[in-house]
Amino acid sequence: MRFLPTAKSNIWFRWMAVYGLLFWAVLLIYRFAVLAEPFDLMIALRFGLLALVVTVLINLLGWLGGRLVWCLSTAGLITGLVLMFSYTYRDMSGWEDLAGFLTFIMFTLGGFALGLAAEGVYFLMKRRRQG
Repeated sequence: MRFLPTAKSNIWFRWMAVYGLLFWAVLLIYRFAVLAEPFDLMIALRFGLLALVVTVLINLLGWLGGRLVWCLSTAGLITGLVLMFSYTYRDMSGWEDLAGFLTFIMFTLGGFALGLAAEGVYFLMKRRRQG
């Protein structure tokens, strides 16, 4: 994980901005291009708020030194996005968008929980070696 900045580095804030804008752009592409829904500013702003909250949470933990949380949360987020896009092309009698979004949420939360668990185990192992 050498590609990640060190804890408490200001580079994390640049990462946060890029991460958030990319995440928001992917959500907008999904809603307005893939699902072919008409553009709605309120929906776009809500996706922006979702992207902001998720991005700040994940990158703030990275800034605090939780590199495993960042990596596993990002892996869960990317997996969720890929599955959300793939569910769009399945014939689910009109439930594709809801099933895809719920899958995205499930994988994002699962990656976050797995990252927290991995960081906890790493902390306990490190503490046990020292004491």
